[in-house]
Amino acid sequence: MNKMSLSARRAELVERCAEQRTGLAHELQSLRPSSMLGHPVAGYVVGNKKLVMGALGAVLGLTLLRRKRMLALAGSAMSAWRMAQGGLAMLAQFRR
Repeated sequence: MNKMSLSARRAELVERCAEQRTGLAHELQSLRPSSMLGHPVAGYVVGNKKLVMGALGAVLGLTLLRRKRMLALAGSAMSAWRMAQGGLAMLAQFRR
């Protein structure tokens, strides 16, 4: 009867464990709900439900406001966005 050396047996066990770990990782990935959906956007929505639902609630709230108020809010948001872009550009110039 030919016995393996301890180091050879250990190397074989380490290799088998690595194979099992890899297989288990693939199985777990396939069980996740975001991977069952083929589209990456659908996977993002499933993974970040709270954020998506919050954004949808905000959009729904804005659409339920009167049109004048919504247009004024959109104008203010665009103005703030332009100011932020200008401020970031100025900050980038100062960092150089």
